[in-house]
Amino acid sequence: MRVAATLWCSAIPGLQVYLFRRVREDLIKNHMEGPKGFRAMLAPWVLCGFVRIVDDEIRFWNGSKIYLCHCKDEKDIYKYQGAEIHVLLIDELTHFTESMYRFLRSRVRMVGLKLQEAWKRRFPRILAGANPGNVGHLWVKSTFVDGAESYAVRDMEPEDGGMKRQFIRAVLEDNPSMTTDDPGYEQKLSGLGSKSLVQAMRFGDWDVIEGAFFDCWATERHVIRPFAVPELWTKLMSGDWGSAKPFSFGWWTVVSDDFEAETALGRKIVLPPRMPCALPRMVRDADREAEHRLKAYGGAGRSWLGRPRADNGEDRLPRP
Repeated sequence: MRVAATLWCSAIPGLQVYLFRRVREDLIKNHMEGPKGFRAMLAPWVLCGFVRIVDDEIRFWNGSKIYLCHCKDEKDIYKYQGAEIHVLLIDELTHFTESMYRFLRSRVRMVGLKLQEAWKRRFPRILAGANPGNVGHLWVKSTFVDGAESYAVRDMEPEDGGMKRQFIRAVLEDNPSMTTDDPGYEQKLSGLGSKSLVQAMRFGDWDVIEGAFFDCWATERHVIRPFAVPELWTKLMSGDWGSAKPFSFGWWTVVSDDFEAETALGRKIVLPPRMPCALPRMVRDADREAEHRLKAYGGAGRSWLGRPRADNGEDRLPRP
């Protein structure tokens, strides 16, 4: 992120880059100080007068700036209500709540700044990095990871920000400087003491959550590609209204005879008779006339957010 911010600011006069961490102390320690922080990285430019570092602001000779920002509490987002953010960088996105991210995303705009042809349609932009876990795990997973192929670019709907979105899955091998600078880092990750934490931190597995009921969950084993369900298979529905959390309803089918299917990774498997399978995509809108519509997230075991309500305010069950 630091290298990208520096390159963009040096190439585009007047660019405004906002770099966020949840806690200010983490922001300074991880991005300003240390052998690879901004102070060390920009030291030659500072000596030449190309760059000035003033408190939490990095000022370039061409008018571009990098602002080092934090949002410890929900109310802190309103400090940036009037900001015009050309580039939004968020380090450790899972430390943030979804409402924080959505508000900061709404500040990403570019007015009056003329870009060279090579940079057009590349700005404004958002770049976020994250590890699985922490308070934002579920919303980051459902927003960026679920149903996304690595490197594939998607056009999002207006209610989801309307920007292009890309998810890039990364593992330790994608950061060669880490293993070069600290050859024993992989062993430190392996020694976390929890298999699920190792899967998350070492291999970037977003389906593993420390303390989850199904701590053995693995997408490559437990998710199969969509297929046409035979009409004679038994189908049933289960549901939990929930008390403190949104409800969850699921449709299921029971395999009648040996059935060949493909895993999420394309490996062919045989489903034995009487095996139950989740069918999340069978859930449709609770009522086509209802104002509030269900949104189903693809993949086995996914849940649905919010209880559907008809226009008259009565609760309704989702119908297949």
